[in-house]
Amino acid sequence: MIIARGLTKRFGKIVALDNVTVEIPEGVNLILGPNGGGKSTFFKLSTGVYRPTSGLIRVFGRDPWRDAGVKMKLGVAYDPVLFPPLVSGREWLEFIAKSKGYGEDEVERIGKLLGLDFLDEQTRNYSSGMLKKLALAQAFIGSPELVMIDEPLANLDFESIRNFVRILKGEKKERSFVIISHIWEPLMPIADRVYVIAGGKLVLSGEKEDVRDEIERLFRLRMDV
Repeated sequence: MIIARGLTKRFGKIVALDNVTVEIPEGVNLILGPNGGGKSTFFKLSTGVYRPTSGLIRVFGRDPWRDAGVKMKLGVAYDPVLFPPLVSGREWLEFIAKSKGYGEDEVERIGKLLGLDFLDEQTRNYSSGMLKKLALAQAFIGSPELVMIDEPLANLDFESIRNFVRILKGEKKERSFVIISHIWEPLMPIADRVYVIAGGKLVLSGEKEDVRDEIERLFRLRMDV
């Protein structure tokens, strides 16, 4: 699904991602790591926002930087979230739906799936939690093969986190996920595989059951520092 070989991204003298080689298969894949560790850089390389400095990245066998067609297979939610301030959430989702060949019925479906009752308000009036929910809705529009979400739990209250995890449990039967987060505990029960990117490097990867103890140790060490 996603293949990286020697993937490196530099911003001037800063090495944000350093020679990462990894294969991410179908299923629910959780990419963890500290803020500034490189996981969001990997995310943006995978979605074609960034061009690699060196190395290779392929999504469904295609180059996301050069091949815009691969993006039709993706549903993406970035963090931080940015939307045009003078449009409503509904107008924005209808724009995304239309770009993927869907109509208003798809927006209604996603609104019900995520329990969005604020879509007719302009996004400039949204709270940070409402903006996050709109970003999540954007990622699900059009039944994409792969949903990629950066920091899905940021700015959500406990009830919204529980609801999001419940939705993922249902949706994982229909599509694959790559989820970037520095908050791992609520997402572990639904994950198939876990990866840790820190200091620009892939430091851990494996099946959830095989790496859970090591993840707990890594995060405990960070809390003790």
